[in-house]
Amino acid sequence: MNFKHYLSLTVFLCVFISQTTAQETSYFKASIGLNIIDNSNESTRLPWGIENAAFENPVVLGLDYQANEEWSFGLNASFNTLEEKGVDSDFYGINVDANYYFLYNTNRQFFDIYGIMGGGFYHAFEETGITLAPGAGVNYWFSEFMGINLTARANFQLNGENGGVPEVGNFYQYTIGLIWRLGKEF
Repeated sequence: MNFKHYLSLTVFLCVFISQTTAQETSYFKASIGLNIIDNSNESTRLPWGIENAAFENPVVLGLDYQANEEWSFGLNASFNTLEEKGVDSDFYGINVDANYYFLYNTNRQFFDIYGIMGGGFYHAFEETGITLAPGAGVNYWFSEFMGINLTARANFQLNGENGGVPEVGNFYQYTIGLIWRLGKEF
């Protein structure tokens, strides 16, 4: 399956989910930020193998559909440059997420705290990896429509034996960015 098929399937799933969960309180959120990828794969350094973290071209873009106070569904694209054994490779990935909110913002409380269950694919070193990507995130809303987003996720490569990207394998991904609410005030 090539990149266009993955992208088409991802867009279709997001549109389908947004149509099946539409309610009065729903709205979209957009985000842009920086991502750090740690593919050190050293269990003694978990979760911070910071000397092996990738900071070059660290961009992440996201669109999230807030279906209700408990659930949102998101699509995000990550870009970076990885170095492994002296060889640089462009990295890009797309994830689809289902987010469950343990704490949802209100007029008195400006935090969202949520768990992430996601999956997707990434491309690096001329190979494609398919991942399962659980994680956690926090939004801090400093105005009605703008906030700061922090996320951390573990990406477990599902096609490791006969495919995937051996140079990357399982990896951690950390994101910090700005988030905009595109509708419904709180």
